Amino acid sequence: MTYNLNRNFHPHAAEGVPGRDWFYPLSGWLLKAFVGLDEDAPGTLLFATKSKSLWRNAVAVAIATGALDRPESFLLRANGELDECGSQSSRAQFALAIQNMKPQQIVEAALNEVPPSLCGSLKKIGWEVLSTPDAYRRLIEMLGSKTAEGRTRRRVLEQINDCRLTDDLLQIIECLDLAILTPVTATHISTAGDAHRLNARLKGIRKMCSSASDAALRDSADAMGSQFNSRQFAQSWLSKADRLEPLGIPLDHDPDIVRINGVSSETIGRRFRNCLSSYSREMAAGTSAFCVIESLSVVIVLRLTDAGWLLSGVHTHRNGPVSRTVLQAVQQRISSLGVLCLLPVRPNSLVAGAFSRFDDLDFGFEGMGGDDG
Repeated sequence: MTYNLNRNFHPHAAEGVPGRDWFYPLSGWLLKAFVGLDEDAPGTLLFATKSKSLWRNAVAVAIATGALDRPESFLLRANGELDECGSQSSRAQFALAIQNMKPQQIVEAALNEVPPSLCGSLKKIGWEVLSTPDAYRRLIEMLGSKTAEGRTRRRVLEQINDCRLTDDLLQIIECLDLAILTPVTATHISTAGDAHRLNARLKGIRKMCSSASDAALRDSADAMGSQFNSRQFAQSWLSKADRLEPLGIPLDHDPDIVRINGVSSETIGRRFRNCLSSYSREMAAGTSAFCVIESLSVVIVLRLTDAGWLLSGVHTHRNGPVSRTVLQAVQQRISSLGVLCLLPVRPNSLVAGAFSRFDDLDFGFEGMGGDDG
């Protein structure tokens, strides 16, 4: 819902002065509040529509913190007195009072204690006010926080000067993991939902990457600078995973079968001359596992199914063909260690041994053809 009081309204006007040449519309909960005040003191809505964005946001703070529920308290702070003998209601007095007050005076009358940077933050909100009164209350709480975490988040908000303070940006600063919270990362995450998803990924990264200290995470985010991308950041760290979850089967405890992780994939890939390192994210995802059977000099690929871990690929150097003898040895070896093994219907037919992307595997049993060698 919007309210246009001027035929020359043009919110994106390239020229002109707001409030004189064009008016920016009011909408949502703040418009509803001004419509109510206009009934108490006609002309209030027109005044609000013509006013500067900082004034609107200051009034939003006052209304969000209960000034309309207890206008007497606001008026006593603003004027030092309350006209109890006049014909005007306290709401009408409030509406008239704010029209004669500067933004700083409004927030001082609304709050017991005004955070020093509140008006500066209100300027960053601009014409399109925050979507709920609660957002203003959370902003005030952040700016006035006395905790170490609160002060850190406040400093980030205060340092952001090149973009508008939106509901999403406020939520991002409120929730993003402190290890990577900086003005740059906060402004390069699109939505609060993306921030929550990144936080969830960071939990997994800390669990799977022994090198993922807070300092290392921050350095990594800083290194991306203005190119920061939350997905690329997470993927980069997952490629360093060296503490993968156990498979939960006896294979975990066989010393001759080495689980490949993101850190070791490059070295083992060079040794087998294949593209193992490009599968580091699949290794960290937990639904696929890559292992080396040292005695047979092969890499095996396992895929998690409802029935357990299933053998889905056997590969040797340069992804060459694997002999039937080796395939049978692999099957005998790992089937006794809790892995499901299903050989193709025609074991003498040669199946390509090259790695393919996991989206294309579909239980194709790459490399599991036979060759009498």
